[in-house]
Amino acid sequence: MTRSYRTSMTRLATLGLRDLAKVEIRRGWRGTPAHAVLHKARRVTPKATLKKLTVPARRNSHRFHDRRPVLRHVDQKTFDDVVKSLRSYRETLLVRYQSIFQGYEPVDVAFKIVGTGSVGTRDYILLLFGNGPGDPLFLQIKEELPSCYAPYITGIPPVTHQGKRVAEGQKKMQTVSDPFLGYTTINGRDFLVRQLADHKAAIDPLELKGTTLLEYGRVCGEVLAKAHARTGDAGAIAGYCGKSPALDNALSKFGKLYADQTESDYQQFRKAIAKGRVRAILGT
Repeated sequence: MTRSYRTSMTRLATLGLRDLAKVEIRRGWRGTPAHAVLHKARRVTPKATLKKLTVPARRNSHRFHDRRPVLRHVDQKTFDDVVKSLRSYRETLLVRYQSIFQGYEPVDVAFKIVGTGSVGTRDYILLLFGNGPGDPLFLQIKEELPSCYAPYITGIPPVTHQGKRVAEGQKKMQTVSDPFLGYTTINGRDFLVRQLADHKAAIDPLELKGTTLLEYGRVCGEVLAKAHARTGDAGAIAGYCGKSPALDNALSKFGKLYADQTESDYQQFRKAIAKGRVRAILGT
């Protein structure tokens, strides 16, 4: 992956700004697990999410499951606060999408536990319907905290809204972004707003073997290089990476040490569970 990142950055550093903005990463993965996950991502649509996360409700509508602790309904005040925040969120969308979003009506709000990096933050999911029960829209309204890099960066304007920071960063990195990507504020807290699980999927690491693993690593390097080139100084980054494999070797060594440490930590964790020092419930 590091070699792919380094060589891709060298190539991207030579492109004109307009050409860089149009770069797309395309590879022929047909028949590999990587291709399968891309095909799976095409099937992750709002209608598929409707079947997965909701149950039928009265008047030909739906409501979220209650699956504690991962998914649970919010109280009426929180529901009202989240729905009220949609007014300012709508103004952060492009004009052509503002009119589309205006046609959707919110019907349910739930609190959802997401990734480990978001533990302790507020994360809501919102179900809306447009042109009837066959036209659902799912939004994730995710609290955003200041970047951990912020204390060490100087010479840039202060961030006025953390949700805006993340939304604008995503739009700069991605060739095509979620049309409903925006931001809002709820009770003085900054939130990012985006579609929930729209055309997203994951690869099982156990399926990445042989040439598939190599291909996946190359693509990851290319995608990361494109994102950094679009948001930073591609020439400076390419110069830092250099033309030799020195950076590749250093990061490979770090990756192996990191993996060894992770396995060691996990074994210690299992021993702590076995001795009763840590409580754990299978499947959570």
